[in-house]
Amino acid sequence: MSVTAMQLSLEKAVARASLADDRDLAGRIRDEGQRLVFLINGLVRSSRLYQGGNPAVDALATETSEMLKRLLGMLGAVHLVAVEDQFHVNEVRVRMKKLEQELVDQLVIELGRHEIGGLSFYSPLDPEDVKTLARALAAPAAEAGRAKAALAARLSSLPGVELSGKYRFRLKGEKLAVQVGAGEVMRRGATVVQDSLAQLASGRVPHPLLVRRVVIDLVDALDARGRAASVPLSRSVQGVGTQHLLSVTSLALQLGRALGLADAALSDLGVAAMLHDVGYASADREGHEVAGARMLLRQRGFHEGKIRRLQATLEHHLPLEARPALFARILRIVDDYDVLTAPRPGAPQLQPPTAQAAMWAARGTLYDPDLLALFVQLMGLYPPGSLLELSDGRWVITVSGGRDAERFAWPVARLVRDKDGRPRDGTEAVDLFVLREFLRPKRVLNPATQGVDVATVLEALAAP
Repeated sequence: MSVTAMQLSLEKAVARASLADDRDLAGRIRDEGQRLVFLINGLVRSSRLYQGGNPAVDALATETSEMLKRLLGMLGAVHLVAVEDQFHVNEVRVRMKKLEQELVDQLVIELGRHEIGGLSFYSPLDPEDVKTLARALAAPAAEAGRAKAALAARLSSLPGVELSGKYRFRLKGEKLAVQVGAGEVMRRGATVVQDSLAQLASGRVPHPLLVRRVVIDLVDALDARGRAASVPLSRSVQGVGTQHLLSVTSLALQLGRALGLADAALSDLGVAAMLHDVGYASADREGHEVAGARMLLRQRGFHEGKIRRLQATLEHHLPLEARPALFARILRIVDDYDVLTAPRPGAPQLQPPTAQAAMWAARGTLYDPDLLALFVQLMGLYPPGSLLELSDGRWVITVSGGRDAERFAWPVARLVRDKDGRPRDGTEAVDLFVLREFLRPKRVLNPATQGVDVATVLEALAAP
């Protein structure tokens, strides 16, 4: 299918998403998901009470097997996830009545004993497989730190069953009790991204809630720092690269926040950014945009968030004249900026100010001029990670964005070399706006040729 044809199909999907078919699908998922929670909880409890071959256990196992088959037919993959005291099936929250909450709490405890927060099913289970799952969950858990691995070993014979970790999602307006640094968020996110890419490459649908959790953590970490710095980790110079996806997501969230996107749209933008290059994980020879859209379409049903990320995946390399969607125009800017400033085999690595200037020259053709102007304002004249020689001979690495119009050309920086050439550890802050009457940037330096490790300085700042 061509990009144009797929765009037309998306237009139809947008119209269809508002119709009763999709509301009915969500309702069916809620009803079936609620019953699935009750069945798994009942099977675990029954496995402790009865020996094998009990008719009551057999009936529960048969019903659970049929339930999973129906859900797999609707969704392609079933992700049952405990989020605090609630359950989600894929991206649909399962609603429970007050009297049913005890059953939910019981299953959350059963999963928690094994240090897991959910189960993913990629293929049907026959009743005997279902009973194997229930017995494994009912068995005593291994010691702390090994419980999840031990349960996975017990379930290794089951086709298409995977375990997910325990996760907590921030509620609207909730303040985190413990602030996690952006660097730690990036490291946690790298694991989820790598797992999602591996699942897509093997033909499986990735877990949408886990990707969204990384986005929420990134928003928290970046908001707490109030800085436009994207934390550099070890970059991959082949293929899409986990670091590239994380950096693009971080930059997209900052641009989306500066644009004034609502929280729900900002979350959708982050997920779209995290998945925009998934087509590189495909073995198909077609363009990675179309290949990525095909992979994401394996998740059944349509809703606004899915449509947005499909459009972003398809359109993030289209020229402005093709009228790409808003998310795609945002991703075109942050994607190209990260590619230009990253080390690449066979291509020059541009310094952040140089990359920004090159993109500015293409505004109105490759890049939305209003969005690019906002991005440049956000990043400042010397974006985070720029190595500058100052007028007094000292070297600094910039760590702030544009801040505001008055301080656009005067970032906060960290000292990495004295006037006499002695290295410094980057802990001393230099606010060039405060010192502007006595000190100013003289020239932009290349960290690679000067032997300066920019990533180490920025990672140290990202610690809590």
